Amino acid sequence: MKRNFYNYSRTLANMGLAVATALALTTSFTSCSSDDDDCNCSGSGNTTAGVIETKTGEKMRITEVGNIRYSYNDNGTLASFGSTSDAYEVSYNPFTITHINSGNGYSDKDVFSNIHTNSGGYITSLSNKYDYEGKEDEEHGTGKISVSYNGNGNITRMKGNGSGVYIEDGDKEKYSSSFDYVFTWNDGKLIKAVYTFVEDGEKDVETYIYDYTNAEKNLTLQYIPNFMSVDDNDFLGALFCIGYMGKGPSLFPSGVEYTSKDDEGTEERYYNCTYYTNNNGTVRSYTGMTSGHMAYDNVEETTPKAIAKRASATRSTKKSIFRNIHNRFKNKTSVAK
Repeated sequence: MKRNFYNYSRTLANMGLAVATALALTTSFTSCSSDDDDCNCSGSGNTTAGVIETKTGEKMRITEVGNIRYSYNDNGTLASFGSTSDAYEVSYNPFTITHINSGNGYSDKDVFSNIHTNSGGYITSLSNKYDYEGKEDEEHGTGKISVSYNGNGNITRMKGNGSGVYIEDGDKEKYSSSFDYVFTWNDGKLIKAVYTFVEDGEKDVETYIYDYTNAEKNLTLQYIPNFMSVDDNDFLGALFCIGYMGKGPSLFPSGVEYTSKDDEGTEERYYNCTYYTNNNGTVRSYTGMTSGHMAYDNVEETTPKAIAKRASATRSTKKSIFRNIHNRFKNKTSVAK
């Protein structure tokens, strides 16, 4: 069974937290006062979005992680990201991320606003509003997410609560969903991650325990999808990739012990993780919980806007975070019946 980190069809259900994935260095971000302050530093945009510094001192910009593509404005700020057929568009002042998809009788809009960052440039909170209208049904929902970090710039917790209503043939189905991600770190290493999903008294828990036997140094502090396992439509995960969710681990995990528990039972699996790096220390490909490749471009030699083609949406994807948590439980109930 495929497992996806910040994948909202399994972990946050096919919306997008969660990256086939790389995390940029914390030094890629602007600062205000202290790392703990929620100062909304990125309202006008981070001009070094997606930039990492290699072991040779080069500054490289992340342009591709698995099937996720990134495009940038002329000033270096992020312009859009997503798969080639399914994009999130980014605007500033205020900092807002929008996914719009329409056609064939439907309209689908997912907006992330009130995005606040701390002095390290990491997102600390955001709001989500989702609206879908089709020929025979419609759906509307809202939610809020908060994120915390330790003194080293590593994410320690992400919590979200949301609610919505699905309407079909005059019948209304209301729902309230939540998630809680807790990350444990020790000396720069990610030791464990626990994801809890709750709706109407039901609870699913996924646990990732990381193995560092014969682990190699993560010179660029990147998050790689073979140990975080990211989906193509991963919104939050894609932000991890370019540094909006803190620093990655100091070592590459050599394996992941994965456990999933719900009212139907327990699933356990161990994944071996392998990394293939370029001469400058950046990861070019990987295997593990998922496999894929990564691409970069030299910041000094490339006009940011030309790095990646801006994607255009072509189908109804219904990507809302909390809607998809609701579907996680709803689909499980349908299968049981």
